[in-house]
Amino acid sequence: MAEASDHWRDAGIILGWNPSLWDEWPGTYAGVVAGVATGTPFVTQWSVGARKEVEPGTDTWLLRQGGSYGLIGHGTVLTDPYEDVHFADPRRTATFVDVAFDELVVEGDRVPRDVLEVVVPEVAWRFQFRSGNRIAPEPNRRLRELWREAMSALG
Repeated sequence: MAEASDHWRDAGIILGWNPSLWDEWPGTYAGVVAGVATGTPFVTQWSVGARKEVEPGTDTWLLRQGGSYGLIGHGTVLTDPYEDVHFADPRRTATFVDVAFDELVVEGDRVPRDVLEVVVPEVAWRFQFRSGNRIAPEPNRRLRELWREAMSALG
């Protein structure tokens, strides 16, 4: 059996954000985007759903859900998964990782879902209902390339 690090080497993970369910960025999302644009990563904890294994160093992709669907950020997992109080229900726990978001864009500059479906068709972009879904290494490589192109186009 392959070791966990082999399973996660060059892989990615999708982190979903639906502002109608959670919108508690410090200040505003636009303010966090502006802070990251100065070169300071935004470090926070993020739920990974039911996933119990994620390797530190794994790419994270922030997927805007609930209307303006599309990719709005990249980051890196900093910790192994851990349990903490659920973000929406303090009577429950959830699994989290700490993430350093190194690139975030305003929602209008997102990589749209229809583009994601063409470039990375292995991911069911229309069926990402929670965080924690793994992206295999080859699709993750193409996602990195798409993101680099999108960031270059924004200047």
